[in-house]
Amino acid sequence: MEKVTSIEHLKKLCNINGRAEFHIYLAGGLCRSSKEIYYDNKTNKFDIYNDIDESWQEDVDEKALYEKTMIPAAIDKGVFYFKGIQLWGIE
Repeated sequence: MEKVTSIEHLKKLCNINGRAEFHIYLAGGLCRSSKEIYYDNKTNKFDIYNDIDESWQEDVDEKALYEKTMIPAAIDKGVFYFKGIQLWGIE
């Protein structure tokens, strides 16, 4: 796994012909919150699937990422990790 170091790093990891899988480690690593994220560099928006409650957050811009998710705080705390890519197909 690779630690995500910034929002720009997150964008690069998410913008690979598919969606990227991430984990936020909670309670000192005892629990984790899994997310699948896709970033579209044409629209500058994220699509986020929250595994814990099977919810979707679509067309999330960077401002909403800060206001409606815990992703930026998890990156700042060093507990947000890239797990891998799930390909959607060939463009």
